[in-house]
Amino acid sequence: KSTMRNLKKILAMVLALVMSLSLMATAGAADFTDASSINEKYETAIEVLEGLGVFKGYQDGTFQPQGSITRAETAAIIYRIVTGDVKDEQVGIYADYNLFTDVPSTSWFAGYVNYCANAEYIKGVGGGKFNPNAQVTGYAALAMILRAIGYTANGGFTGSDWEVQTARTAESRKITKNIMTGTLGQNANRETVAEILFQAILVNMVDHNILNTNNGNQGYTEIDETLGYKTFKLEQIEGVVMANEYADLNTEQVLAKGSTQLQVDGEENLRRFQQERRRTPRRTPDAGRSHSRRRSRDRS
Repeated sequence: KSTMRNLKKILAMVLALVMSLSLMATAGAADFTDASSINEKYETAIEVLEGLGVFKGYQDGTFQPQGSITRAETAAIIYRIVTGDVKDEQVGIYADYNLFTDVPSTSWFAGYVNYCANAEYIKGVGGGKFNPNAQVTGYAALAMILRAIGYTANGGFTGSDWEVQTARTAESRKITKNIMTGTLGQNANRETVAEILFQAILVNMVDHNILNTNNGNQGYTEIDETLGYKTFKLEQIEGVVMANEYADLNTEQVLAKGSTQLQVDGEENLRRFQQERRRTPRRTPDAGRSHSRRRSRDRS
C-alpha cells in the first residue's frame, strides 16, 4: 500500500470556499470558449474570481483575457470582492454620492466607484475627476486592491512616487510574482488584473499603527486574515488528495461524485469537500441610490 501511496500521491493547491467543510467548485477558466487564449499562469486567478462571481465573463461565453479593462470596471470588481455583493443588489445605494464630476449618478458604474472612493480604495486623477472609462494600468489596479487590504495610511499610495511605492509593496507581498514589473505602467488587460486581484486577496491583510514605524513596513503589521477569507471564507490549502470519486488510497470504495478528501498539511484529520458546479450570471450592473459618504482624494 505504501508503494501505491507513493505512486498516487498528488500534491494539490486547492482553492476552496470552505463553508461547513463543503467545497463550492464553480465553472472555471476552461469553460470559456476562448480558454485557449488565457495565459496558463493566470488560469487559477480567472477560475476562482469568476467562480466567486466577482469578475465575470461575457454573455457570448468568452472571457477575452487580452481585452481591455477600465478603471470603472476594476472598481466594480473590487466592490464585489470587499462587500461580497456579487449580484450587485446593494450597489445602487451609493450611486448618488457624487464624489467625482465625471461619475454621474445615472451611470452604470456610479455605485461601484462611489463606494470604493468613499472607502478610500480608489483615488481620482485630479480636478475632481475619476476618468472612469480610461483603461486601468497595472499600477492603478495594484494600488486599488492594496488599499482594500489595508494599505490606506498616509494617503495610500499618493504623491509623485506612488507607482514606486505600489510596486515595492506588491513585490514584498509576492502579489506580482507572476507579472513582469516593467509592464505595470502599461494599460493592463483583463487576465493581468484578475491575477493582481486574486493574489492580493490571498495574502494577509494589514493594520496600521502610527507608533509602530520601526519595523521596516511603515507602521503596517499583518493580521491573521485575508480579504478572500473575510468576504468569502476563501482559503488556499496545500495538501495531498487522499480520495475522490475515482480512487481512494486507503480503501477499495471510492467517494460519491464530486467529493474529495484532502490531507491538509499540519492537520490530523482529513478534510472532506463536496463540489457543486454552477455558473455565475453574466450581466450588466445597474445604478441606484445613496447613504453616508466620505470625501475622496485625487491620485490613482
